[in-house]
Amino acid sequence: MNRMKWITNDLAALMIVLAALGSLCTALVQKAHDPQLYSGMSRQAVMDTLGVTDAMDVSAQTTAYIGLTDEEQSAFANEMVSFIKGETDAQPAVLNEREQQHMRDVRGLVLLAQKVSQICMTIAAGLAVVIAWTGAQEKRRGMPPGILAGLAFIAAFAGLTAIMINGRGFEALFIRFHELFFANDLWLLNPQTDILIRMMPQLLFERAAMDVATKALQTFMIVWILLCAVYLIVGGMVRRNLTERDKQ
Repeated sequence: MNRMKWITNDLAALMIVLAALGSLCTALVQKAHDPQLYSGMSRQAVMDTLGVTDAMDVSAQTTAYIGLTDEEQSAFANEMVSFIKGETDAQPAVLNEREQQHMRDVRGLVLLAQKVSQICMTIAAGLAVVIAWTGAQEKRRGMPPGILAGLAFIAAFAGLTAIMINGRGFEALFIRFHELFFANDLWLLNPQTDILIRMMPQLLFERAAMDVATKALQTFMIVWILLCAVYLIVGGMVRRNLTERDKQ
């Protein structure tokens, strides 16, 4: 395998990994910006966690446990989304100082994910152009093996993540995530004093993780189609130019 083919393969694999990372970050940001995460999804997760089955008692028991009515939690959700998006520095008044500090860390992480998504998608698009140019100069053309390697890596990672989310490993994954991305222990909240943890039980995060995984896959498929289109269009243009040059 010549040097140009090695370069094409390595860049193709990198392009796929960056596209997948960008898609994941995009899905994370979208979920963090969804008011339903802090209201409707939250209350449903609390209901299911408490095991409430009597329709007459659902709203009352959920409100009693969380400490907010449905209407109050909807207002809370809108305020929280505005804060997470960076539209305001004001947080819902029901959060205590520890909770507010933690949510400032969360906002920082979400804003970082947004930047990472933009950077990854931009680089991936640029790499699609580069590998189209390098690949077009190969005598044997086709899909670079690096793309298959990248897709295999993403599939293996997605499969492992799905097993962790659906199995008993979610709690360990959840804790590891917080230890890795947060430089403090503010995420260790107390349901006796912190409304945020009562509002967001583990079941909510499990469901949110599945939503993120599904959305990330959908986004990746769209991005993948666009990258393939760029690869084919640019590659075709380069090959035509090379053919015309050889004829001269």
